[in-house]
Amino acid sequence: MIQSEYTIRDDHRLNFGLSVNSVGVKTILSEARDNPESKISDHRYHFKKGKVADEFKLIYITNGTGYVCFENEEETRLEKGDVLMILPNQKYQYYHDSQYDWKEYFIRFEADALYHQLIKTLFINEYQVVDAGFNEELVRLFQRSVDVVRNGLKSSQVYLSGILLHILGLVIAETRNNVAEKREKQQVERAKMLMHEQVNSEVSLQEIASQMNLSYTTFRKKFKKYSGISPARYLNELRMDKARELLAETALSVKEIAYQLQYSSSNQFSTMFKKQVGLSPQQFRNHHSRSSENE
Repeated sequence: MIQSEYTIRDDHRLNFGLSVNSVGVKTILSEARDNPESKISDHRYHFKKGKVADEFKLIYITNGTGYVCFENEEETRLEKGDVLMILPNQKYQYYHDSQYDWKEYFIRFEADALYHQLIKTLFINEYQVVDAGFNEELVRLFQRSVDVVRNGLKSSQVYLSGILLHILGLVIAETRNNVAEKREKQQVERAKMLMHEQVNSEVSLQEIASQMNLSYTTFRKKFKKYSGISPARYLNELRMDKARELLAETALSVKEIAYQLQYSSSNQFSTMFKKQVGLSPQQFRNHHSRSSENE
C-alpha cells in the first residue's frame, strides 16, 4: 500500500466556515501484486470497534471496487467514480476488493455550525455515496489540494478551504442530480404499477400522467428514458401478455377477450395480437392446446 497523507500545520482557524485537517491519496495494489494484508484499514471508523472521529472525511475513488457499511445499514458497493462522505462521529466499515488495484483521494475537514448542518442534511443515508463518474475537475482539485500542503504554500488553509468548497459544490450538484433521477425512476415505476393494476380497465395514460403531476408529453419522455419504450407500447405489451394468458387458460371467446382488454373491436385486437405474437388469437389458442395435450 502506498499512502501519502499531509496534515495541515497552517493557521487552523476556520476559513470560509471550513477547516481542512489533512489531505492525501492512497493506492493499494491488487492481492496478486501486493501483500494481501494491505487493505483499507482506518480503525477509528470501524463501528464494531466503536471508535470514531469528530471530523468529516470526503473520499473520491478513482480506481477499484470496494464496500461501505454504516452502522445498522446494509452494505453498499463502491465503484471507481464514487464519492463517499463520512460524517463526524459516524461508525462504519470500509474495505476494498483485493482482486483489483485501488486508488482514492481524501480530505479530512471540520465545519462551522452552518456548514456542518448543511452537509449532514445533504449527505444522508444512500446519498452518502454519490456516483460522480470520472470527473477530471474533481481529480484536478484533489491533486491540487495535495500539492498545496506538500509544497507548504503560505496561507494554505485559506487556499484549501476554497478548493474544498469547490469540491463540495461539484459533489452536491451530483447528489441533487441523483435525487432527481431517483424521483423520476420512482414515478415511472409507479406508472407501471398502475398499468398492471388497470390492464383490464379503460386506463388512460393521460390520467396516469396527471397523477404524477406531469403533462403527458413530459411523462412520455421520462417513461421512455427509463423503460426504453413509450407508455402506450408498454401498456399494449401488458395487454398482449394478459391476452396470451386468457387464450391459454380460459374458454373466453376472442371477442370477449378483446372487450375485457378494452380493444374497440375483436378485429383490432386480432390485428394487434398477430403483429405482436406472429399468430392470430385462435392460432395461438390451438397451438397452446396441442402443446398441452402432448405434455
